[in-house]
Amino acid sequence: MKTAVKTRTIALAGQPNTGKSTVFNRLTGAHQHVGNWPGKTIEQKSGRFNRNRREWEVVDLPGTYSLSANSVEERIARDFIIGEKPDVLVVMADASQLERSLYLLTEMKLLQAPVILALNMMDVAADQGKEINTALLEEQLGIPVVPMTASKNRGLDELLVAAEKTVEEGRNNHRGPDFTEFDVYNSLKSLLNGKLGDPNRENWMIVKLIEGDEEVYKTARERLDRDDRNRMEMILNDYDDGQLIMAGARYSWINEVLTSVLKRTGDLKKEKKDSSLDKYATHPFFGKILAFFILIIAFGAAMIVAGPVMGIVMGSAPLLAEQMRTIFGDSLPWYIALVTDGLIPGLSVAVCMLAYIIGIYTVFGILEDVGYLSRLAYLFDRSMNRVGLHGKSFMPLLMSFGCNIAGVTGTRVIDSWRQRMVTLVMVSIIPCLALWSVVSFMGAIFFGSGMPLVILSLLVVMVFHLAFTSVLMRKFIVPGEAMGLIMELPPYHKPNWKTVFSHVWVQAKAFVKRAVTLITLLSLIIWALSYQKDGNMENSILAAIGRFFDPVTSLLGLDWKLLIALMAAMIAKEASMSVIAVLYGLGAGANSITSFMIGEGGYEAATLTGTLLQSVSPASALAFIFAFFFSIPCLGTVATIYSETKSWKWTAGSSLYYIVTSLIAGGLAYRVGLLIF
Repeated sequence: MKTAVKTRTIALAGQPNTGKSTVFNRLTGAHQHVGNWPGKTIEQKSGRFNRNRREWEVVDLPGTYSLSANSVEERIARDFIIGEKPDVLVVMADASQLERSLYLLTEMKLLQAPVILALNMMDVAADQGKEINTALLEEQLGIPVVPMTASKNRGLDELLVAAEKTVEEGRNNHRGPDFTEFDVYNSLKSLLNGKLGDPNRENWMIVKLIEGDEEVYKTARERLDRDDRNRMEMILNDYDDGQLIMAGARYSWINEVLTSVLKRTGDLKKEKKDSSLDKYATHPFFGKILAFFILIIAFGAAMIVAGPVMGIVMGSAPLLAEQMRTIFGDSLPWYIALVTDGLIPGLSVAVCMLAYIIGIYTVFGILEDVGYLSRLAYLFDRSMNRVGLHGKSFMPLLMSFGCNIAGVTGTRVIDSWRQRMVTLVMVSIIPCLALWSVVSFMGAIFFGSGMPLVILSLLVVMVFHLAFTSVLMRKFIVPGEAMGLIMELPPYHKPNWKTVFSHVWVQAKAFVKRAVTLITLLSLIIWALSYQKDGNMENSILAAIGRFFDPVTSLLGLDWKLLIALMAAMIAKEASMSVIAVLYGLGAGANSITSFMIGEGGYEAATLTGTLLQSVSPASALAFIFAFFFSIPCLGTVATIYSETKSWKWTAGSSLYYIVTSLIAGGLAYRVGLLIF
């Protein structure tokens, strides 16, 4: 009888942008699972592969600069390392920026984890004229050191050989900074020796106490008696700059190691070239102008990628629906309508959104791979700090002016979970291009030359809405200390297309799995609520829902027809006017709201204008414009929120927030309108 071979675990740790995802994708291929860490909306990636008749599980830990408890990412990484005790811990380091990359490694020594240092991006280091003596570095660190260029599939076999050897030999002789030269360390070591529980991480806990780690401090207090607690606090009170002391010791040791293993060869032409480029890319004035042009081009490029697919799909969807109606005639009318008016529009929009998402991911992947996104974050960091965010939030917010889907997708570049969630909720408050067509149409009808003042009011309220949302999120929904932007400016280099497209493929699969299903499901639900065989939607379930809430929404200036038009905005912003036309008996060719998703149905603008002027007061029109301006985003954006967070809670919660705030905005605008008109 054969004994089952235990599955071994490899954990990939390291700073953001060190190539962890590339190594993960290379090792696991299609055998990946993407979910969320328990209780968090931070992405958890794990996968499996087989080698030499042994199964390995690979876990890609969140990018982190240390194992302190300053962020959710750091807590997840350290809890996994301490609690799960992976068989091999691979610390990914950027060989071109070795000093900062080794900081995380110094924390692993105290945890006595079986560590391998993967020196990735060796090709970039060579281009910079840096030569690393990996054999000497391995001797200095006391752990395996594997030089790699993961994007070109170099060094992966060597990494796996080192992992197998580490598993066979157990813990390695990891060397790091010597903290015994500090009195505070020695005093705590003498006091706490054997009293903190796990002896394998006792030294790490002592260092964390000196650094002021609140979680470790709480744990220590729980395990000590009163006298030891008092002695510990007396020692710590004498060293309020402990974090600086420990950081200084780490960097001193790192510099000592690098002095012997790192040499420069050749000239500094590339480094000087990068510096010259950064004079413009990070300039406080010219850099921002350049950034706007680059992002506009990026948005256009994404549309160029998606445009042909979207054109083909949206052009053929009505023809396909009509062909099915012709073939099946009056047989099974309800089922045929389900397919032609519900399923086909839903799938069509989902495919179009997928094409657009692929375009966005491709553009973002290129910008990140060449090293520009870090410059963009650095450039706008000070501006974003004014609303409690950091520089990486700028790009998603700006891209949302073109399309909220791009904004939500863009939050992926934000490393901090807390910052990402705050930004993700904020981006859909920004009006996309599609929204302006309805705002302009309604504004021109009711306010004419006063329309610029209405637009100015909308933008002012938007700024207050963004500021309020930022405070609400940071203080109550995801509270925590404000974190500055900690990052490196990586060297510029040509994009590795295999890496970019591999990333796009993984994200596209995740979007198909979650968002396409959600878009189709919501489309079918809305079809069922609005379908009427004769096209008279006043008799639909959706109309009944609108009438039910009419006593409440009328107080906000919105009758049931305008309320349903707001609901239709979730299908697509442009669909709202078509729905209004149908509800006022002016539209034709549509049996449900979802029919408008593929361009079926229509109305005469002049006729609708006259009808609206007779049926809607200026104050109610103003209420509708404000409520519509801040309404729940379209199906594609809601589905993308779910795809990015993998959380029904966040998707439903943010959607409800948009609905409530839009009605409040509409109600306030209505009251102002009653005073003016």
